[in-house]
Amino acid sequence: MLILLLLYSPNSISLSAFTANIVEGNAPEVINTNTAANKHGFTVNGVFYSESSGNINSDEIKEFAGDLKLSDFGIRNFTNNLLSEDLNFIDIDGDYADPLNSFTVTTTKHVWSDANGSVLTDEDKIIGCGSGFPMPLKLKIYISAQTISQYGIPNKSDYVPITKVYQIAPKAALCYAKPYSTEKNGNYQWIGLIPSSSSKEWVGVTNDKLYATPSPITGGGYSADYVPNWGFKVEPSESNGKKFPTTGFPGAKFQLIVSGAQSDYIFSLPINSGNQVSIDQQGYVILKGKPTGKVTIRATLKRNPSIQLDYSFNPTNPWVVPYDSMISYESAVQKCGGVDKLLTRAELSNSPRALDYEKNRDIVISNAYTRKIGSLFAEWGWTTRSSYPESKWQEYFPPPNFVGRYWTSEKRADGTWLVVHNHDGFVGHYPANAADIFEGNPLCRE
Repeated sequence: MLILLLLYSPNSISLSAFTANIVEGNAPEVINTNTAANKHGFTVNGVFYSESSGNINSDEIKEFAGDLKLSDFGIRNFTNNLLSEDLNFIDIDGDYADPLNSFTVTTTKHVWSDANGSVLTDEDKIIGCGSGFPMPLKLKIYISAQTISQYGIPNKSDYVPITKVYQIAPKAALCYAKPYSTEKNGNYQWIGLIPSSSSKEWVGVTNDKLYATPSPITGGGYSADYVPNWGFKVEPSESNGKKFPTTGFPGAKFQLIVSGAQSDYIFSLPINSGNQVSIDQQGYVILKGKPTGKVTIRATLKRNPSIQLDYSFNPTNPWVVPYDSMISYESAVQKCGGVDKLLTRAELSNSPRALDYEKNRDIVISNAYTRKIGSLFAEWGWTTRSSYPESKWQEYFPPPNFVGRYWTSEKRADGTWLVVHNHDGFVGHYPANAADIFEGNPLCRE
């Protein structure tokens, strides 16, 4: 009788009720991970994008403004409340999710990569003009999630990945027309002149941001149409509607820069007046001879050939033929076929001295071009043989070996002829009786 009483004691009944709820069987599972992954997203300019929101689809390329940086895509932190017990939990043993802690998720992470799979680490770089990123970009957002059941052994699932990859690209666009000197001699993109208290010859510096603004006395610097390291804007604002290049010479070369990577486009010349211009599939344009009219470059987007972007220019005002031979002024006139076949100062340089040679000469004689559309050296920059290997420009050598002096069609009141330097647009004059500087190079109008 005592034994029966022990078997049915209250403690015995309580233990049986507790152990009945602990079932050793199967672990719960996180399910419908693709649906959960659709909630991964990002915010741009105050708008949240995700597949679950319906404004982006991972199977399609979503285009954004090219001036956005990777860091402008604010990745949403994926929290456990984005998972649902109804949609994302299952336990085949029939157990329920833990009501206090149904899911655990790891820290939200993301990785940017380009179309070739290369991981992008510089998130301060814009996605469009000048990025060089093969498109489309891939934005991978990912976490791992675990679910927890109320009872059961085990009561925790394995961690499973919840990953989403979005395809992103900038809108197709033409960006810059980049003179080859910007690439080949990038340390000499613009000139600045530092005043000297003891001399009219001021100290010249290159690529100094303190001297980026043109001086009304000495020139130098660059206009709003020139972007350091990239060249001229394809939609300039200070050139009266003219686009680079307006001038040209045999062997002139530039690159048409597009949004994203050059390899995302097919380059062609639908209009090539005179067939004097060539282009390769990196967008490099070479002027072999004087075109007979307008030239049009076409960039066709490979991923959507219906998108065709055209850039037109006419590099004939003026078209010049340089010679790399130091000769007298009279010989240069003969070489070119008359004094009218030589160029004016203003056609070659936009230095203040090109417009008014005598003005401010009591202050300084040093001067230089301003990088701006509309005159030969101002457009093409450091216009030397090393900058344009297929040309016949003289190379720059510092004095006493300097040979980059080109005759113009103009002279001072005292009869001395004016010259322009090809590397920096300096305008000067030289007396005929100075033997060491008597000679210059012919530069002929065609």
